[in-house]
Amino acid sequence: MRFVALLVFILGIVASAAAQQDSQLSSQVDRLTALVEQQQKQIEQLQKSQADLLQEIRAQRPQSASPPTASAPVPAEAATTSAEQVSTQASSYDAPKERGFALGDRVRIGGYGSVRYEANDVKSGNNIPGGSANGFTFRRLVLTTDARPTSRLRIYSELEFERLLEIETEKSSFRAPGELTFKQTMEGNSGGAIELEQAWGQYDFAKNHGLRGGIMLVPVGRFNLLHDDDYWDIPRRTLTDRDGQVLPVKSAWRDLGAGFVGSWNVGKTGKLDYQIMALNGASLDFNVEHELVTKAGSPGESELVLNSELKLGSGFFDGSKSTSAFAWRAAYSPNLHGEFAFSGYRGTYNPTFLDFGESLTSFAYDHKWKYKNFETEGELVYTSLGNLNRVINAFGVAAFNSANTTVPSSSSGGLTSATVETELANMSRDRVGFWSDFKYHARPKWLKRSFLGRDFEDPQLIPIVRYERIWLNRLTDNIEVANGVVTGLTQENLQQDRFTAGISYRPALQFAIQAAFEHNRKINGSRLIFPAVDQDSTNGLILGMSFAF
Repeated sequence: MRFVALLVFILGIVASAAAQQDSQLSSQVDRLTALVEQQQKQIEQLQKSQADLLQEIRAQRPQSASPPTASAPVPAEAATTSAEQVSTQASSYDAPKERGFALGDRVRIGGYGSVRYEANDVKSGNNIPGGSANGFTFRRLVLTTDARPTSRLRIYSELEFERLLEIETEKSSFRAPGELTFKQTMEGNSGGAIELEQAWGQYDFAKNHGLRGGIMLVPVGRFNLLHDDDYWDIPRRTLTDRDGQVLPVKSAWRDLGAGFVGSWNVGKTGKLDYQIMALNGASLDFNVEHELVTKAGSPGESELVLNSELKLGSGFFDGSKSTSAFAWRAAYSPNLHGEFAFSGYRGTYNPTFLDFGESLTSFAYDHKWKYKNFETEGELVYTSLGNLNRVINAFGVAAFNSANTTVPSSSSGGLTSATVETELANMSRDRVGFWSDFKYHARPKWLKRSFLGRDFEDPQLIPIVRYERIWLNRLTDNIEVANGVVTGLTQENLQQDRFTAGISYRPALQFAIQAAFEHNRKINGSRLIFPAVDQDSTNGLILGMSFAF
């Protein structure tokens, strides 16, 4: 009996222990199940966030024209995905996308270019600067070189071929009985130019901070830093930065100097970028054109016409001008969606043959912001030339209170007279201008399935609207001089706006096919600022193609 009782007791204990173990095991299974479900939700949230982030990054435009920062080189593996090939937001100082062709491990060769077709209603007989009523324009081809000797050193350059087809020179000499002949000829297309757009070196003295020196883009405004044609979705540059030139020097405005560039992290997602540099500075400079004009009805007589243009320029790279300017820019990016920036320039601009200095001041605000597939970008620029009348009066006295000498012609004919004409180009006391872009990055499913977007990773259709307006106050067109004294100035206020609506198709971020309608309207003054024609308004259709490699 005792044995049976003991057996029952033992079986009860075993059963109780088994039940308790089953309960604990079930509880552990429930906890593990809940934990797995929680982790699955977290993974799904991370995947969604990653997808949204990749979409935002892919939607960003390449900013290769902007000067790079002192940051370390982008890892080689980053160039393998389209999301990492583009700068994420991107302040104006982030390193350009690793595009182009690698020459070894330390040098990359790249570039960008564009072509445009334009048709407008400019009346017959008006001259259209830099375009035609119905015709194509080869805008430019720019070749870039990016070398990194070590992780803390960088050398960058851009060489631009603008509206250039060819330049051909010939030089020879020969001797004949009784004479010796020297011959030199130059041939080329109209409006062409070869320009060194950037050439600088950078030494990184700390992480994300560097010392830069050479020919650099002046950091005033957004467009001047990001002027690459493949960045924009309208095939014409803005009035403020180019055609109406509110900037002291038209974009791409560059100068020779040195300064500091870098960035600081602000909070968890923010970033503050800066540039500050000392420059030779913009100054009044001249260009001289020669014309030989024959006189009808006067055999053997001719007139030498010297046309000189006086305008603000920054081409003093030979040590002939003292450093007289500084420029700066500060840009804050709260997150990947955009940035807000302020910038400025201060210097003197009077020519060296005048014995006083006059100040040139420019301030700018710019921004870029993206919300989902919507994007806005804009810029406001103000420029003041100080006491411009004082500079013009002093220049007039220096230029026209001088003796002119003409060599008498021989009895067999030759130069019989000489004429000197001087034009003041875009000399206004103060200027204000702004532009604003609004666009939408559309990625319809039918586009990727169609022949237009097939085989492309992220084809986009981008409708865009731009509004811009400029004021040129006290623009000087003519100087009246009597007995070496300036007796009168012809000045007027000009005001113009421009509305542009278009669409850009981008099969890839580095390639755009563009179409836009453009309306220019005179608001105040005797003429349009651009195009410089005697009409109250003009309308035009512009088609473009831009590319980068």
